[in-house]
Amino acid sequence: MQALHHVDSDTNDPESRISSNNDLANAQAVRMPAIIGGFVASALTNSRFGSAGDPDDSFVAEFEAGDQALLEFPDPARADLDLYLIDEDGMLVDASIGIDGFERVVVPEAGLYYVRVSAYSGQSAYHLRLDSSQMLDPAHAASLRVAHDFVPGEIIVRSADEMRPFAQGRTPADIGLKRASGAPGREQLWRIPEGHAEAVISTLGLHTPSISPAVAWRTPEQAARHDTLRVIKALRGQPDITSASPNYRMAPLLTPNDPRWGQQWFHEAINLPQAWDITTGQEADEEVVVAVIDTGVHREHEDLDEDRLFPTKRFVCDPADSTCDEERSWHGTHVTGIIGAATNNSLGVAGISWGVDILPVWTLNGTGTLNDTLQGIRYAAGLPNDSGTKPSQRADIINLSLGGGGYSAEADELLQEVRELGILVVASSGNDGTSTVGYPAAYESVLAAGATDRNAERARYSNYGSRLDLVAPGGTGLIRDGRSEDAILSTFGPGKSDYAFLQGTSMSTAVVSGVLALGRAVNPELSPGLLLELLESGALTKDLGPTGWEPETGWGEIDAYQAVQAFAARVGSEELAPRISVTPQALNFGFTGTSLDLRLRNGGDGSLQIEDITTPATWLTVEPHDVTEDGLGLYRSYGQRDALRPGDYESRLRITADNGDQRDIPVGIRVAERDPERDTVGRVYVLLLDRDDRVVAQTALEPEFGTYRYRFEGVPAGDYRVVAGTNIAGDDRICAGAEACGAWPQHGARETFRVDRDRTGLDFGIAWRPFTAEGFPL
Repeated sequence: MQALHHVDSDTNDPESRISSNNDLANAQAVRMPAIIGGFVASALTNSRFGSAGDPDDSFVAEFEAGDQALLEFPDPARADLDLYLIDEDGMLVDASIGIDGFERVVVPEAGLYYVRVSAYSGQSAYHLRLDSSQMLDPAHAASLRVAHDFVPGEIIVRSADEMRPFAQGRTPADIGLKRASGAPGREQLWRIPEGHAEAVISTLGLHTPSISPAVAWRTPEQAARHDTLRVIKALRGQPDITSASPNYRMAPLLTPNDPRWGQQWFHEAINLPQAWDITTGQEADEEVVVAVIDTGVHREHEDLDEDRLFPTKRFVCDPADSTCDEERSWHGTHVTGIIGAATNNSLGVAGISWGVDILPVWTLNGTGTLNDTLQGIRYAAGLPNDSGTKPSQRADIINLSLGGGGYSAEADELLQEVRELGILVVASSGNDGTSTVGYPAAYESVLAAGATDRNAERARYSNYGSRLDLVAPGGTGLIRDGRSEDAILSTFGPGKSDYAFLQGTSMSTAVVSGVLALGRAVNPELSPGLLLELLESGALTKDLGPTGWEPETGWGEIDAYQAVQAFAARVGSEELAPRISVTPQALNFGFTGTSLDLRLRNGGDGSLQIEDITTPATWLTVEPHDVTEDGLGLYRSYGQRDALRPGDYESRLRITADNGDQRDIPVGIRVAERDPERDTVGRVYVLLLDRDDRVVAQTALEPEFGTYRYRFEGVPAGDYRVVAGTNIAGDDRICAGAEACGAWPQHGARETFRVDRDRTGLDFGIAWRPFTAEGFPL
């Protein structure tokens, strides 16, 4: 059988050799991509290492920018492991210190880095995956990372209405945590006074992590973020804290360019003039309101109709604050003009909807915070918020041409609440040009909009991936003959012409919001459910690549003419057809992934029964994980590389319902070239089992140039199975928890063979597998 992957050089297997990799000087060298099985134990735990434990494992490798280290361990209730990224100068550059069994750090630029796995408490085997392309399950996105941009000393918390005291009978205020805003039952902003972090952490029961004194954070801000995350880590373990997250910084998602006059080419690109033949958005019986959660709006602009602007609601930038920079409101002005500039008035530019009302909500002053953004969303939706006020009419559509930070349970819950009110929320996919859609666009209740250029291709800066819903023109920054003809022209602040060309997913998001405003004008009952049904049916977009959804452009580029027709055709159709809704829209195991989750829902009304899930790929299997009788719920997919040669493989999952509805989900897996001298899972134990899985014989083996050669003699005639696995946790069980495992002829498909003569050629692969509670005792 062929050995795969790498093994920690000091595991808890009492029969294996120990070579310490606890510090950077003794870091274990590995080759990218890698999946490493390992073991760590904090001090005073019961392991082969005695009372000192084995608190750290260090690995070193050459990384490219954007490569990831992903740590998983099977039982976070029994152990808490953290993950650190250290550059070749010995400076900390990132850390992930959550409590949920998964940690993730990302390499900022190419070079040599150390990755350290640390046992904060308890002991555990683990898997560490070093990969260049790995899709994340939604739960994995909740890791607490120092590299995320957030405000040190600020925490967004949801708590029980009545909180019991912390340790020693102390309240949050007693230990220095100050509630700056919010209220029980919704988000609250808590602040840690400067210099109080250690006292708060100590009272909440956390200790200082065992980072070597030779290793330090590169900047004081990173150290302060690390302290903030430690407080969040402690709060997440408190019984009356529902959730706790950093107060992420938010920023407009644009790239500015010279303000010059040009054509609004994107109107033709989305067939807007034809849509205007059906509706200009002025005919609606009721006002259509789009909330622009942004940098405010230049209300005196010549091409913005004051009668169609609600009073601006400020959550930042008090007029009395001298630090408030008026020029920074112009991003919101640009977004507002795309959606609804005054049209057919012989001035400036044309808005997509001629009749939409704009609700400006000022949450960004150049940049902003997640807490202010959440309060702005609450205000726009007519929900309780820190201002204590509500708009005279809540928004039908919320435009979020912004992004930043990571996953927040508080934001996720709020946006789901907003969706349940029937409000459409559109957000920018991000301007990093990476295969990961940013937040808040990545939340399931938000429509994620990427950007295209003038050639109807994905703009080079536009983020893409499994959470992308659609694209719209966002422009590019090319200058031709002194004109920015490929960017998006809209209203701007006072200047040479009061107009500017900008590019970014901020602009594409505004285009989508403008088209949805036209849709609400012809169909006031346009709901998030109907929007998703029409989007996934292809009625709102034109394909820019393969038919249907694909990761570069989602369901395609918005087509205003198609969309308005589709919305109008569904007027009065209150009930939605039952249909399969899938999250995520694609699966990619990368080089090291072994399992990915897939959630199936009924995206319409009525009943829906999942009848079949099939794939032509022999390397892909899907099993129900938490599924109801109708087949809806959580499934887990598994990628098997054992029989695959090096290369990239693509296939599809086909999901079929009882009403004939089908969804095809693209799936990819990558297999790296193997190095027999390095690729190993270490010492393995091979068990010969009878039909009842009782151990008949066993042998322990070390690898020989990437291969384990096993042999059993004197075996009585009969039917048998063979399994093999590691014992890195030292609990004398193979194939359980984070142990490597293999079986003949293939893992997950064990078969019985007959021994009535000498048998040879019973070869099989062994690898680090998805975690399982089952196993075989030694």
